[in-house]
Parts: sequence; structure tokens; C-alpha cells
Amino acid sequence: MIQINGSNIDSDERPYLIAEVGINARNDITLAKQFIKIAAKFGADAVKFQTHLADNEMVESEMRSIGAGEVYDTVAECEWSIGEHRELQSYAETHNVTFLSTPFSTEAVDLLEELDVPAIKIGSGEMNNHHLLEYAANTGKPLLVSTGMNTLEDIKTACELLDDLSTDYALFYCVSEYPTTAEDFDFQTISLLKDFAGVPVGLSDHSTGVEAAKVAIGNGASLIEKHFTIDRRLPGPDQEVSIEPDELSDLREFAELYNKTSSKKDELHEQEKEIQKWAKHSIVAKNTIQKGESLTRKNTTTKRPGVGISADDYFKMLGRKSKQIIQAGEIIYEDQISRDEN
Repeated sequence: MIQINGSNIDSDERPYLIAEVGINARNDITLAKQFIKIAAKFGADAVKFQTHLADNEMVESEMRSIGAGEVYDTVAECEWSIGEHRELQSYAETHNVTFLSTPFSTEAVDLLEELDVPAIKIGSGEMNNHHLLEYAANTGKPLLVSTGMNTLEDIKTACELLDDLSTDYALFYCVSEYPTTAEDFDFQTISLLKDFAGVPVGLSDHSTGVEAAKVAIGNGASLIEKHFTIDRRLPGPDQEVSIEPDELSDLREFAELYNKTSSKKDELHEQEKEIQKWAKHSIVAKNTIQKGESLTRKNTTTKRPGVGISADDYFKMLGRKSKQIIQAGEIIYEDQISRDEN
């Protein structure tokens, strides 16, 4: 189990829902606040942004040389200053939703540490960056680590590092395809990751809609991270795989329902106990039974209500002797029957 801002993340708890704003709000702080407000209203436990410092996370010339200059340009346009981070974090607090972010450089980790965020998200592209992973772990914050684009051996190696650092962390099963289709998922991976890592496991979901997230919850996901938007018509590369407010609300309702119906219940409900009184059967005298006469299949049957000797004990009672006359049709009680067959 780990904790995020007082919320327990565990298989026994309602799945924790993270609305991934990411770069959907670009660098428009007014729009970003709308994302926060609406995500909180429609059921998110946390809103997550991305902390980009373009020149600290990328070598611009090399990005352009491999044809990824557009990525650099997009990231550079989506930088938030520390003051803007604080403003968004404060706004999230006023709406009772947790502010989280993903750093892509050690300098971004320092910025989030200065904000004292309750947890740090590690993106799939950074999971095997052991330099960044160790740096983030040294903050003492719980880490939420996505596993997309990484082999099982890569994931195990990262987990061994985090275990050595005695860091609280959770893993996200993730398929780094946009959008992820049904055929791309293998939700047995959630159990696999739980078994070898021994930590909470969630889903970082890049599919459309909330169906995959619901299936993941059914397969034991303790956290769900979904790209979120207030309107898919807004510009941005992640809008296609983002869910809108009504879908977030639907996911929250499902998470609550799943938790309520999946928790272990050792005792009967009070209403069941009341129904049990009339719905269960007792042993009944089929014919009049004389004092000293043994109970047999011929002179007994079972009928409602279950106020006498339970029908569960029918075979155990055969051969026991009656201490008194029991009239035909009467329910038989324990104090009317001898303790043994003698």
C-alpha cells in the first residue's frame, strides 16, 4: 500500500482516479484551471500535469536531426514556471483535488520537490532512466511508475533499484500506443506485475473511452490514469485519447460500485438474517412421534420457517430419540431430542 495525500492506494480500496491533463491545456493557465475545476467536479482524485523544461530534457539539435523537432517545439510551448505550478496547485487544493505532475528531467524533479507534491509520476519513457528514477526516489515521495515501452526484464530491473532505495512506489501497466486498441491490451499483466513487484498496480490508459479502464479495474487495477479534456475539439496531440467529463463521472461511479461489490464480507447482512428466519427450513414431525421413538425418514420431513432444528442437521438427527410426544406437523426443537441415539 502507498498513500497519496491521505488516500490509501491498495487492492482493498476504491481505485484511485487520476485525470491526466498533461499538455491538453497547452500553456493557458485559465484553461488549465477549468480542467482542474471540472475534473474535480466529475470525480477525479487527482489532476496531473507535465513539468517540461525543454532544454533540460532534450538536446534540441539531436531531436531535430531525427525528425522529432516538432516534439521539442510542442514541449517548449507547454512549459509552466514554478509560479504557475504553484498557482495551479493552489487552485487544485481549493477544489479538493490533488495536484500531481510528471517530471522529465532532474531539474523538473527539483521544481516539484519545491512544491512539495505528495507523489511523483514517472512516465514510461523515463522508467529505464535510472539516473532520473534514483533522483526522484531520493525526494522520499512515493513514485507512480508507468511501464510502457519496457520489457518485463526492464521493469524488474527498475523495481530492484527502487526496492534497494526503499522507496514507496506503484506501477502502471501501460501500452504506449495512441490510441491503444482492445487487441493491444493484456490485462493479465496487472497480476503479473503485482506478483513480482508486490506493490499496487494500476493502468495508464491511452485508449478511447473508459471500457478498458473498467476491465482493468476488474482485473485488480488500484489506480487509473486517463488523459482528460473538457472538450475533445480543443487543439493538442492527446485530445483523441482523452475522456470528457461525463466519461470521467461514469468511470468514478464504476470504481465505487466495483469497490462496494468486491470487498470481502464475512458476515450476513442484517436483512439477510431477518429473511433467514423464514426462508430456511426446520425438521418437522411428518407423523406423530411418541416419547422414546427414534427420528426416521418416515416420521420426519423439513418445512419453513427455520426456527427449530435446522434442516442442515437432518441426517445427523436420524436415529435420535424423542423425549416427549411431538404432534404431526410440529417443528422439532433441540430440547425435545436426546443428544445421542441411545
